[in-house]
Amino acid sequence: MEMRKEVLMKKYIILFISLAFVLGLAGFGLGQPKPKPQHKIFLGTVDKVVPADPTKGTKPEIVVVDKANKSLTFIITDTCTLYDAKGGTIALDKITKGAGVRVTYATNAQGANDAISIKLLK
Repeated sequence: MEMRKEVLMKKYIILFISLAFVLGLAGFGLGQPKPKPQHKIFLGTVDKVVPADPTKGTKPEIVVVDKANKSLTFIITDTCTLYDAKGGTIALDKITKGAGVRVTYATNAQGANDAISIKLLK
């Protein structure tokens, strides 16, 4: 009977330590801040402006090519701000093919580039 109590007590101690360990790990994971998406900048010339298509549920996009001939496509989200060369806000129709732009963007979880702001250079 005495031996049975010792075995039972050891099992409870192991269970308690295991539970404390698991809860400690869970608390550690929850306490970590999520990393903010890194904002990047891309300078180049507008190659194409694709308007939104409400029938397909797509957002407008802009394709920009840099001096090294690297092309990136940017999704223009609802929170994207468009600026003229003087810093005033503008509508998307003011950004045309051939215009020099500076795009501040972040790559989302799906791998697409979401434009945060687009500024005309001249």
